[in-house]
Amino acid sequence: MAVSISLKDRLKQTLLLMTASLMIIIVLGVLYFTSTYDRSSAQQALQLKHQIVEQTLASYLVRAESEMRFIVQDLTVRDYEVGQALDLLFSHHDILFSGGLDFFYIDWRDDFHAMDPRARLFTQADFHPLLAKGQISRWVSVVTKDDAILLMYKKKILSSEMENLGFLYGFISLNDNLTLGNELLSSAQVTAVRLFDELNNRLLLEEASSDNNDPSVPTLSYAFQLDSALQGAFRLEIEQAENILSDSLRVALPLLLFVAVSLLGFYWLVNIYIKKLLFVPLEQTIYRREEPLPLFDELQPIQEQTSHYRAAIKAKDDQFSLLSESVHSAIIFSNEVAELQVLNMEAKEIFPEAERSRTLFDFLPISCHQIIQEALKGAVGRSFELTIDRLGRIYQWQAFSYHNELGYRGILLVGRNVTQETSLKWQLDQLQPLSSAMEKKVDAQALQQELVYLTQLPSTIKTQQFQGWLSLTLSILEDIGRPDDTAREVILGEALMTESAKVMEAMGVEANRALLDIALPVSLKVLEVDNKVMALLRLLFMMVMSNDMAERRLSLQMKGNELELVAMHDMSARDLFIWMIKTLANHLGAQYKILRNNALQFNLPVVCPGQDQTPMSSLEEQATTGKLVAWIANDYPNSGLIHTALVRLGCKVKDFVSADSFFTQSTTIVKFDAILIGCDQDREGQHKMTKALQVKHDRNNLPIVWVNSTPLQTLDEQVFHLFGCPFDYSLYQVLAQALQRDGIMPAYHPEQGQSWIMVGGSRVTKAIWYSELEAQQVTTQWLADLSSFDLVLPYHSDAVIVLLEPQPNALLMQLQNRFPDVRLFAIQGWQDKPDTVALYKIPSPHSGEKIKQFVRHVVL
Repeated sequence: MAVSISLKDRLKQTLLLMTASLMIIIVLGVLYFTSTYDRSSAQQALQLKHQIVEQTLASYLVRAESEMRFIVQDLTVRDYEVGQALDLLFSHHDILFSGGLDFFYIDWRDDFHAMDPRARLFTQADFHPLLAKGQISRWVSVVTKDDAILLMYKKKILSSEMENLGFLYGFISLNDNLTLGNELLSSAQVTAVRLFDELNNRLLLEEASSDNNDPSVPTLSYAFQLDSALQGAFRLEIEQAENILSDSLRVALPLLLFVAVSLLGFYWLVNIYIKKLLFVPLEQTIYRREEPLPLFDELQPIQEQTSHYRAAIKAKDDQFSLLSESVHSAIIFSNEVAELQVLNMEAKEIFPEAERSRTLFDFLPISCHQIIQEALKGAVGRSFELTIDRLGRIYQWQAFSYHNELGYRGILLVGRNVTQETSLKWQLDQLQPLSSAMEKKVDAQALQQELVYLTQLPSTIKTQQFQGWLSLTLSILEDIGRPDDTAREVILGEALMTESAKVMEAMGVEANRALLDIALPVSLKVLEVDNKVMALLRLLFMMVMSNDMAERRLSLQMKGNELELVAMHDMSARDLFIWMIKTLANHLGAQYKILRNNALQFNLPVVCPGQDQTPMSSLEEQATTGKLVAWIANDYPNSGLIHTALVRLGCKVKDFVSADSFFTQSTTIVKFDAILIGCDQDREGQHKMTKALQVKHDRNNLPIVWVNSTPLQTLDEQVFHLFGCPFDYSLYQVLAQALQRDGIMPAYHPEQGQSWIMVGGSRVTKAIWYSELEAQQVTTQWLADLSSFDLVLPYHSDAVIVLLEPQPNALLMQLQNRFPDVRLFAIQGWQDKPDTVALYKIPSPHSGEKIKQFVRHVVL
């Protein structure tokens, strides 16, 4: 199948790409021109900064020269003795420590010299070879043997009579001269300064700002010859961080935003006009079939062809409508997923709900769903019959499969009205009744068919089920052939319990195989029944419990003087059961019919000799209303059924998934009026839990009810048992008996030895401790916290309390004051833990061996 292409989307994408390309070109152009302009401006500003740095360097040298002049003047005026000049200079003049000169050297005329002691801070080399390079009143650069770079200034020392007394040499160190470097950097706010000696091709000074140590940041530099008192050819170079792009963006941002908004507006307007002028006419040409449209030169061939196709399709629709109405049949078309497409008038009359339905399955009965599914798969020759009670008609439906225009298989259902033919056939059958011998032959054939069916059952069927099925069938046949018994008064609920228990015991079928739907007031009805009524109930239970369909339900309700029974079954093809239903209906004067969902509806006339056994309001007040019941589901298959029935009886239900969850989570409940223990296969677990409760409460007459999905071979007389299918009446009866016993207090334990109380902990931690303590035969009670200790400790004044998690200190102190004999243990410490709580650290994870050692520690 070819892939469709959207012209609108393709045009939008192309237009968007062109707009984006134009935007990129404009942005790049604006950034280029702004950055070029900014770079030129920055270069000019850098030249001005170069002059400022040069003036700063010159002023620094002038300051050093002034210091030299001051020293020469002081030496000349004061006429210091030889050897004492340095001491007197440093003792009388603070200028030596604040000027630009780093150190000086005095070379007297009589070959005696004096060296500033600060000189050794900068170099250890001999100064005599350097003095020869000095020039009077000029700064020269010299390099010592230990690579110290210096600027040297030479000045004569003249007496008052202008006699030459020697020379004074002043030095400025260029190695790590922070004073000079900071003055040069801060004077013009540059990031780096370098001073080069071009004659000797060496770098004299290099200082960089500590604020810009990122080598990835681009910089601008400017270098020019230095015009100062320095002797030789020197070049001064400065650098400054370059922020051309950010500056350019900041300057060009308003312009770029204006351009972007303009281009987006242009793109939006172009889209609107293209849609209005091009695509809207195209859509009108395709979708507006009823309205006359103007002709467009470019679209005229398409419009003419579309008009021709519409006319042809309308003509075929009219022809099909005439044909479908003339055949006097109901016609339904559906697609590959059974969705409705076309119905003619007769089909709409038969199924008025089809107007609100989406598929055939929404309004057709379940009995014909399989035929429709087979037709969708391509099966041919499928048909079914439907009786329309509302119209009093019978239709014979044929299912035909076809391929639609997309190549998928659809269904055509053609229903023919066969009411008259069927009526004539029934009348013919009435005119030719079968003899009694023929009826017996039909009965024999039905029995033979049932036996053949039973022999073909799979080998997985248990012997007990097979034998039970035969025994139940024979019992029903015996009741049919036996003369009618004297009618006796029986509560309907009791009759249902008896017959369901009989079927379960004979076949070993799970109790939840049949869902008995009957309200408690109906169950309490007292009816006159005989052996035929009991046989009917037994037969319906057999049909429901052996049903392989998803829903196994037997519903009962009273309608006037009739008891309506609706059974879900799959035995419509087994003639023996149909014969038994017909025969029982004739004996009882009842009516039956097969519903659309293949269910059997049986309307049985009944006689109610008196009032109900007990009024419903009285039952609720006296027995189950407001009672707190614990429901331990264990592996019971349909635990929700029991929970719902208990709620309908007015009970307050507390659900537990297992015995472990009951023992660890039920201690917050003050009292349970009854406990229901479910079981499917784990009967040993059910027995253990019952025994544990009896031992714990030191009595056997506990209000415990066993709810088993399969019949028990041996009954425990100390507990109550729920017989037959669980429904409201059976639950009410067994609960009424259990509630006559005293309730169970989970937090109570008789005084028969020291008890352990476990407090807090997660579900996993509780499970580990519970299993191990049970193996150690330690009696435990489980509390979520200590807030309810006053309900438990009166019965365990010497108990061992194990804190699986920290508890409030105030609560612990209150507990210790009221029950001083209680022993408190914690398996983990916390801040401000009371001293009365013994700490026994058990690191995670908690294993059985660690818990066993803790038990020995506590016991010993």
